[in-house]
Amino acid sequence: MTDIISELSHRRVQCLLFDLGNTLWHRNPYDEVAPLEFAADQRAIHLFHQTYPSLSILKEKGEEAGILLRRTLLTQFALTIEKDPFIEPEGGPMVQQAFAALGAPDLDLSFCQTIFDTMQIGIAQSRTLFDDALSTLNELQRRRFQFGVVTNRYWGGPSFQEDMHTMSLLEYFDLDKVMTSADLHIRKPNPTIFQLALQACDTTAETSIMIGDSLVADVGGAQQLGIFSVWKPYNYAEIASYLAESEGISVAEYNRSQLLSLREQGIIAPSTTHLRRDGIIYLEHFSKKHIRPQLIINHLSELLEWV
Repeated sequence: MTDIISELSHRRVQCLLFDLGNTLWHRNPYDEVAPLEFAADQRAIHLFHQTYPSLSILKEKGEEAGILLRRTLLTQFALTIEKDPFIEPEGGPMVQQAFAALGAPDLDLSFCQTIFDTMQIGIAQSRTLFDDALSTLNELQRRRFQFGVVTNRYWGGPSFQEDMHTMSLLEYFDLDKVMTSADLHIRKPNPTIFQLALQACDTTAETSIMIGDSLVADVGGAQQLGIFSVWKPYNYAEIASYLAESEGISVAEYNRSQLLSLREQGIIAPSTTHLRRDGIIYLEHFSKKHIRPQLIINHLSELLEWV
């Protein structure tokens, strides 16, 4: 079988690093996830009122209290990450900030960590693997590639690891090669988290590939170390349309061109200015050539055509 990446770019690939969300799995429909969040949030609110019975905040909100708490918590995460996108905030302090924003300042930090853990939703309950995920991993494993994971998540720890087991992913990934932002407190596109993955896999940037859905976090982050990057955009059709209409090429032509230029130029790391915020529409980054992946794929199984 021809290794097209090696043939065109003169790179010998040995290790594949994967993102998880929207790469190996997708989030289930809202009407399936919402009841799970509601139940977890109600447990958190009940625990809050049990622990702090004298505090009246949220009592008048009734069943809406949990929804408000989760929404406020996610806002605190977003605001904190906006200040420093390279650092993953810890859950306990974020819950503490959320309660302060709702009118209950200075809650005990260990209690806030318990609330955070209570609000966690199981991945195995709320996510579904893409249809081709396991079959692709199985074939890549048969071809003797080494695997690692680099993922941004608010929740990590033993429950996350158990979910990885439940979803059969630990048949392919060793836990010591799974880099989770929640556990390391650094997040993509911070190049350090990719460096840790390379070290765990005992490999180099020159022989590795990163596959993910985020142009900034996955592609731009990995390229800081010179890692070959594959973009699996959630709106592939929009990217394909842009290339056809604005650059006059297909995705296949783009991919081949990128591999040929890689042989001549190597991987050009994007400016860190473009990595400080993921809020810019990804198509703007792409169209202005701030960040350009080496390959674009629609389905994970397309990797098998290239490596």
